[in-house]
Amino acid sequence: MSQTQEAQTINVKSKRLVSLDALRGFDMFWIVGGDRLLKALLLVMGLESAHAAVSKQFIHAPWHGFTAYDLIFPLFLFISGVTMPFSLGKQIQTGTPRSKIYLKIFKRGLLLVLLGCIYNGMLSLDFANLRYPSVLGFIGLSWMFAALIFVNTTWKSQLGWTAGLLLVYWGAMTFVPVPGHGAGDLSMEGNLVGYIDRLILPGKLYRGVFDPQGTFSLVTGTGTALIGALAGTMLVGKNKLSEKWLTVGLLVLAGIGCVLLGLLWNIVFPINKEMWTSSFTVFTAGLSFLLLAVFYSIIDVIGFSRWAFPFILIGLNAITIYLGAHHVINFGHTTNFFFAGLVNKVGGNWGHFIWAFGFVLIELTFLYVLYKKKLFLKV
Repeated sequence: MSQTQEAQTINVKSKRLVSLDALRGFDMFWIVGGDRLLKALLLVMGLESAHAAVSKQFIHAPWHGFTAYDLIFPLFLFISGVTMPFSLGKQIQTGTPRSKIYLKIFKRGLLLVLLGCIYNGMLSLDFANLRYPSVLGFIGLSWMFAALIFVNTTWKSQLGWTAGLLLVYWGAMTFVPVPGHGAGDLSMEGNLVGYIDRLILPGKLYRGVFDPQGTFSLVTGTGTALIGALAGTMLVGKNKLSEKWLTVGLLVLAGIGCVLLGLLWNIVFPINKEMWTSSFTVFTAGLSFLLLAVFYSIIDVIGFSRWAFPFILIGLNAITIYLGAHHVINFGHTTNFFFAGLVNKVGGNWGHFIWAFGFVLIELTFLYVLYKKKLFLKV
């Protein structure tokens, strides 16, 4: 067995970490109705100032800067990296041929690209006006590249790869000139990411001259997934309670360190989700480490998990609810069918709250049926 294989096959547990499903579900909750429900609840409680403050956090930063909503995407990608030492590590440990592992990696990555194109309207067959980049595609390709690095390197090499990718991206964005704009232009029109996409991508870009899931940003997207894989390596094989609490401490330290590094880097290379800058990658990885520490300590260390069951339902079928809530299934129509009468009768803020609550309740009911039938969309 090679050194790389030894590094990736340390006591991989067959039992999945419930905290990962719960954290993934918590992450998705805010884009499938949770944001609307929280804002409606605050209005019902008469907390208008809190509603205004929360509302500002539930929109993306227009360019440079950061809001809580900006964390949802990188946290999901981070979690997909955390699973690598468990899923891919287990395959290596059990002697699965590398060719089969590579095939699964490419299959998953490219399937997410396809689902992303379908989400963007590919079935309309208007390929000239199709937006080819997508959230799902960005996740798929970033995960795929990170997975290929993971199965062929040790954790130390993965740390080096991560640092190298973030530094290369920073250097390219700072020093490679864009025709008509020069080097280091980080505006929407003048940055290197948008220029590359305008050169090579068919169809249309989300913002005309720029796409937030741009091809060159896959460099730092891969970095996000690799940092997640490093977090997963910290979790693997921890059976004793003392080992688990030590891991929680390490996750917290890593989180604080990444947040501080991201804020420092922001001084010279702004935190920007649209371009997925290196500072954004490190900063959001830090927040992801901290959230993972919270969920892991409460659910998998202390063993208190009942409160998280709604999030677990979402996390186990995250792709299903993402596609369903936004395109495939009209949960809004179903909510109107069951709750419109009550909403109209009550009216006002309570009416808005009842509708938002009903929307989430119907989604969770749908996911619970899938859960009981053991139906999960796996890619």
